[in-house]
Amino acid sequence: MIAKLHLLLNELDHARLERLVDSAEYSKMPVAQALAERLDNADIAAPDEIPADLVSMHSRVRFRDIKADTLLEKELVYPHNLQKEATDQLSVMAPLGSALLGARVGEEVHWQLPSGKDAALKVEEILYQPEAAGELYR
Repeated sequence: MIAKLHLLLNELDHARLERLVDSAEYSKMPVAQALAERLDNADIAAPDEIPADLVSMHSRVRFRDIKADTLLEKELVYPHNLQKEATDQLSVMAPLGSALLGARVGEEVHWQLPSGKDAALKVEEILYQPEAAGELYR
């Protein structure tokens, strides 16, 4: 289960994510089903209308694990972009990745881990966001 943040996405990422969650490889996963529900209710904008403080696909985000009080830095990627051995990437199909999508700087995100335990993080900073960097049609 992922956080119930209202989702704002650029139109390109929205279309890509819809295809991803509908694919045979992912459609039966609980995270895909929850993300599909968020996509159905998402606001969609042109890439140049995405605020610079919003976590979008391929954003590099610094966030704090509230319970462990640790600071982490990850790039939110599609599963097919995950590089083997990369520890600084996070798939949007992981519960944490899906929860981060659409969060804004300063926001707390809460979700339930597969184990049933609650998890929480706070978005501290967006170090890189494609839309803010002018990479609108990547």
